[in-house]
Amino acid sequence: MKRNKLIAFVLSAAIVAGSFSVFPRDFVFADENDETIEEPIEEVIPDDTDPDGSEIIEEEIEDPVEDYEANSVEINETNFPNAVFRSYASENCDTNSDGVLSRGEINAVTEIDVHYKGISDLTGIEYFTALTFLNCGYNYLSSLDVGHNEALVTLVCDYNTINTLDVSSNMHLKTLSLQGNRIGNLDLRDNTALEILDCSRNELRSLNLSCNTALKKLWCSENGIDSLDVRCNENLVYLDCNRNSLATLDVSNNSMLETLICSQNGLTILDVRNNPLLKYLVCPRNYITTLDISNNPCLINLYKNGTHSGDNGVEIYSLEDNIFAFSPGVMIIVEAPVASVDMYRLYNPNSGEHFYTANAGERNHLISLGWNDEGIGWVAPETSNTPVYRLYNPYGGEHHYTMSVAERDMLIEVGWNDEGIGWYSDEGRAVPLYRQYNPNQPANNHNYTTSLSENNWLVSLGWQAEGIGWYGIGA
Repeated sequence: MKRNKLIAFVLSAAIVAGSFSVFPRDFVFADENDETIEEPIEEVIPDDTDPDGSEIIEEEIEDPVEDYEANSVEINETNFPNAVFRSYASENCDTNSDGVLSRGEINAVTEIDVHYKGISDLTGIEYFTALTFLNCGYNYLSSLDVGHNEALVTLVCDYNTINTLDVSSNMHLKTLSLQGNRIGNLDLRDNTALEILDCSRNELRSLNLSCNTALKKLWCSENGIDSLDVRCNENLVYLDCNRNSLATLDVSNNSMLETLICSQNGLTILDVRNNPLLKYLVCPRNYITTLDISNNPCLINLYKNGTHSGDNGVEIYSLEDNIFAFSPGVMIIVEAPVASVDMYRLYNPNSGEHFYTANAGERNHLISLGWNDEGIGWVAPETSNTPVYRLYNPYGGEHHYTMSVAERDMLIEVGWNDEGIGWYSDEGRAVPLYRQYNPNQPANNHNYTTSLSENNWLVSLGWQAEGIGWYGIGA
């Protein structure tokens, strides 16, 4: 009976194959009761059959136990050697509490925060391949392997004892903070998406940021860096390179820079003329002797209007949330040097007229005629786009001065002499010249002064305040 079944199986296989060529021409099928066929069974039974002759297709049969083990991780001492991290994985990642992390449970973990846990070994972190956020700061880690965590966007490992860190596989990193470790070399060439980097308080001697063009904030203070090139980091808004060994620092390409802290280096020159957005500058304890902030309107405003306090030899000028600090003895250039002229002020005791001129010869002539020399009234720019016109009344003998073209033309129309441009007003409006009018005197009835006290005193005597006549660059 078994042999008849065997023949039926072989015949079926031949039909499926589309050929009977596996049988010899004189082959005779045996009768159901024929016991004379003596071919050995092992010669005709295919290798991939079970004892009853059916074919086994091993690759199509799945073992559910083996598949589960291949796609899950048991939470044990082998996979998670550190007891604290093992406990964290059990409590925060094993949602069904079966002691095993299934593939679904692993993929669901995108954030791990184990800072301040006393962990000395983070083995097991490699299983969490969907991780985008990891904070393992303030632990006892001497090494950290994040090579399998390729989805990481934020990595914080501050204040451990890590001496090497490979982030070449973490190409999605935007934030990397590793301050307070022992890292002597940091390769960031593959981290082109990096926007925030804090590598302060390590053992770095150099830092290559040429590929990190997206970088916006950089802390690299308290290392031994003797050269820092940030010319490629044009998006940089914040730079703290305090307490290094820098002899030079070029921030000319960093036009977006708002904060610069570079104190306690070896800088002799600091050029911030290409940083118009700079709001916060701290640069004491260098060898800088001159600091030009003429192109930094935020710092100029801060310097002029801030309040002063002294602290350990550092002078600080504060305004709202801005701080501007520098070493004593540094000459601060608040505005770029402008060609200027001294404006002389004279007074006629007989007529009561005040007269103003930039011409020293004219001043000396009037003094010889009895006019009182009242010194320099203000300092005017040598030129600008805002002239002050000078006019003379041949009938009353007085002079008048105005920036208004309409007022000038009106006076010319009623008989005043146009004496051209007397001087120029400062377009930066640094020093106002207050104008007063005396309604009780028919002639010689205007006065101009940089002194607000003089303005207020004349107003108290009955003069009328007429606002600001023009501007000088100095008092």
